[in-house]
Amino acid sequence: WFKVFPKNKGLNGKKTAQLFVYGNHDVEAYTWGGTIKSVGKETAEAQGIGKRPAEAWKQCFKEDYQPIWMKTIKGYHFIGAHWHDQNNIPGFSEFLDKHDAELTADGKPFFYIQHPHPKDTCNCAWAWGRDDGTVTKLLSKYPNAIAFSGHSHSPLDDERNLWQGSFTSIGTSSLKYLYPMPARENTYQDDWGAKPPSQMPKMDPSDGRQGMLMRVYDNAITFERREFVYDEPVGDAWVLPWPISREEPLSFENRAKTAAIPHFPADAKAYVTTGTGKDRYGTEQEQVTVHFPSVLKKNAGVRAFDYEVQVEYDWLDVQHIASTKRVFSPKCYLGEEKDTGEVICVYGASELPKDFAYRFAIRPCNCFGGKGKPLYTDLVKQPNRK
Repeated sequence: WFKVFPKNKGLNGKKTAQLFVYGNHDVEAYTWGGTIKSVGKETAEAQGIGKRPAEAWKQCFKEDYQPIWMKTIKGYHFIGAHWHDQNNIPGFSEFLDKHDAELTADGKPFFYIQHPHPKDTCNCAWAWGRDDGTVTKLLSKYPNAIAFSGHSHSPLDDERNLWQGSFTSIGTSSLKYLYPMPARENTYQDDWGAKPPSQMPKMDPSDGRQGMLMRVYDNAITFERREFVYDEPVGDAWVLPWPISREEPLSFENRAKTAAIPHFPADAKAYVTTGTGKDRYGTEQEQVTVHFPSVLKKNAGVRAFDYEVQVEYDWLDVQHIASTKRVFSPKCYLGEEKDTGEVICVYGASELPKDFAYRFAIRPCNCFGGKGKPLYTDLVKQPNRK
């Protein structure tokens, strides 16, 4: 920090505020098996921040440690709550009561920072890393609260990083590595012990470094979503009118009504290839790979969030869906200039109809469930299939 901002000053000499909080890795990593294996239990115990949070904070940032702090910058209040555990922040209710008059005096937004997502707000019930809901209840009485959190490492191309209800909650992604949403054929699956079927290896988003530039105006707040490896936007800037609308907040439901539906360009084509390969767990079998182009803002008006790929076959007068998968484009978490290559989705022979010819239907999707018109492959006919 002080190499970049000596004496807490930027290149222009202006004072730069430290708006940091501890996360779970900072406080708890000294107890983890990987840490102990790497440096030894004695060193982990001696150097672990969790054993001495106040001492470490003072050593690193030259200021006193407070479990919950508040700083005021140009008339705007910022509150930070350090990691205690994933459930809640002890003393937060009392802290809000103490500062209630300051936080509600002029209608200005105030900004609250914690590591885990407040439950049932940004990223809702899908991304891992939510607290127990106590903070959500406490902030619900403050329509001028804007909460920042980031435990899930969810990429900022996912519009669900922004939630608005009785207050505003924003997922800040991560400056280190990213976790695109699980349940896709090519993503990390966070159900730990389970091994869901997957013909594709998980993508490696370790080159993802994301964050936002926030600008606060009297009548609006904007968030410019950026990735910092290639210095590109990962989506259009979010614009929050201020004050928020209590009747029509920027909730998932309200934004889904107006969210653009992605469609393939008119000249898009999809095709299949076959071969022998291994699934994610090393089982070898025949595989069929579906190839199709990325749907981007520059070629289709809006970028797809992910893609639905279905296997269709006809049996007499009935069309059947044999299988449905969702897949991300290879560089979905970067700016679209780095995601112009084709997208693939792999099926194992065991997942395909054995007695019927079939085709693949591919639909680009937005993150709210909206789906574009399908792009079809040619019919796949093989021996012993009608």
